[in-house]
Amino acid sequence: MDKKELVQKFFKGRAVPRPPFLPLVGTYLTKVDQVSIPSILQDANTFYSALVNTQKLLGYDAIILPLDPSLEAEAFGGTVEWKDQEMPKVIGVPISQELLSSDFLESGRLPVVKEVVERLVKVQGKELPIIATITGPVTILKNLYGEDITSDIGLMKDRASQITQAMIGVCKAFGDAKVDGILINEGLLDSALWEECKDVYKPLFNVIKFYNIFGILRLSTDIDSIESTNHLPDIVIGSQHFITNTPVKTKGIAFMPSIWEETLDLSQLASLWKENKKRRMFLSSSHPLNIEINLSQIHEKTSIICNEESWQ
Repeated sequence: MDKKELVQKFFKGRAVPRPPFLPLVGTYLTKVDQVSIPSILQDANTFYSALVNTQKLLGYDAIILPLDPSLEAEAFGGTVEWKDQEMPKVIGVPISQELLSSDFLESGRLPVVKEVVERLVKVQGKELPIIATITGPVTILKNLYGEDITSDIGLMKDRASQITQAMIGVCKAFGDAKVDGILINEGLLDSALWEECKDVYKPLFNVIKFYNIFGILRLSTDIDSIESTNHLPDIVIGSQHFITNTPVKTKGIAFMPSIWEETLDLSQLASLWKENKKRRMFLSSSHPLNIEINLSQIHEKTSIICNEESWQ
């Protein structure tokens, strides 16, 4: 079974021999082609090459766009601060500054990302699943306005709703491009804010379902529990403790960074895999892979994780 078939069958609820491994991608994108992060994220050709070559080098189960919380924040009117070997950051703006949402899909670097996604699907999509990523509304708000935005819940909800409407357009663009899945990254969401903002995700996942592709919500591994689970989507990535103790249909368990340096013991996860009759479990990483991780360690651990015998 090739990677495309493995991932597609898994997210359709069919039996597969092992859990897909879908780690988050970060500054490791610079390693193969020896180019800077600004060069990658601002040029479609360089971006495409880095994504394809990184997946080939590391051997995980899909081509996944990097988590880039600055992407949408920039398109909404934020200013980006660039560094050669680090993911870009957004310089905060005052709460009084309105979101710039007109012509959102043509703002900032979004046209570059759309071009890359369309090319990935066309050229690589027959052999590999393509997973697009977008940033969740709360993470966008915190990147733009800082923690102060949470001091005015009414304003935060209003702007989160505005962001959701704009992000629906992004989901439609990726759906039209025929990606296999969309990951929504809410890395800065906490348990309290979930209760205030949980309603904003339903429209995004409704659009994703309309295109008959899978949608994943990624939560910070700092979240151990939430009060209400009714609004969680079917597929969530989080800490092992949170995921195994939360009624989520398809569980994405995020490995902590220590996985790359320590001896890998899959026995507990293998037991979970066997106990779950529908085997609705896949694996990811709690943090994006960065250039400082030793290549041989990634190769070794990825090989073990992706070996069917590890899950018998």
